[in-house]
Amino acid sequence: MASSASMGACCIGGIKHEGESIGEYKDVGGIKSYISYPENKSTKNAVLYLPDAFGFELVNNRLLADDFARAGYLTIIPDIFANKPVPFELLDNGGMATFDIMAWVGSHPPEKVDKIIEASIKGIKEELGVENIGAVGYCFGGRYVLRFLKEGENGGIDAGFVAHPSVVQTSEMEELGGALSIAAPENDQQLTPAVRHAWEEILLKKSNPYQIVLYGDCEHGFAVRTDLKDRKKKFAKESAYVQAVRWFDEWVKK
Repeated sequence: MASSASMGACCIGGIKHEGESIGEYKDVGGIKSYISYPENKSTKNAVLYLPDAFGFELVNNRLLADDFARAGYLTIIPDIFANKPVPFELLDNGGMATFDIMAWVGSHPPEKVDKIIEASIKGIKEELGVENIGAVGYCFGGRYVLRFLKEGENGGIDAGFVAHPSVVQTSEMEELGGALSIAAPENDQQLTPAVRHAWEEILLKKSNPYQIVLYGDCEHGFAVRTDLKDRKKKFAKESAYVQAVRWFDEWVKK
């Protein structure tokens, strides 16, 4: 079973977080990217960060990339939306109610996004000297972790982590060919219980490592855009991050 065939308000809602990112912008593989380096500046192990619809323009995504860097991973967020993400300013002024999310989705089809990610992975390896890559995907980006973690042709990704992925097709889960960790919120119009259970049936038939962690009383987007003033949701967001790091420490670091 596929996740919802369309993206909705839940995919572009949430809270803009406070803080200053510490990374830099640089072209990698010809793609403008946000890069955050680990303290030791090592480029051996990397996290390819495939963001939600707001891209690296939303500070939440840059701050989370910085967190992965602090965990020892060179972290790269490529501009998978070719300078046309959903404007993050809409989070502050209530403009989401009038934003045509499906028209925006239609302007970023897989055939375009795939090429950007392919170029990014090539650049990460050839230009930055990365040996091992784990990919994280949130909301929109989650689908593309699966698309590049295929059986027999993993596209250069060694393991994947997705949180509340959107618009995933059943075939993309069936073609999965690597270690996958999933952070699933209890309340999600995209990753519904029926979809989650269908994915479990698919994963049970595969030999690759996987895990699905269900976060109670959490909504779509919780791992990136949740309300950090809510103690329970803040704990869930931080736990999803730890889930990803532990997964990569096991299946990416060599």
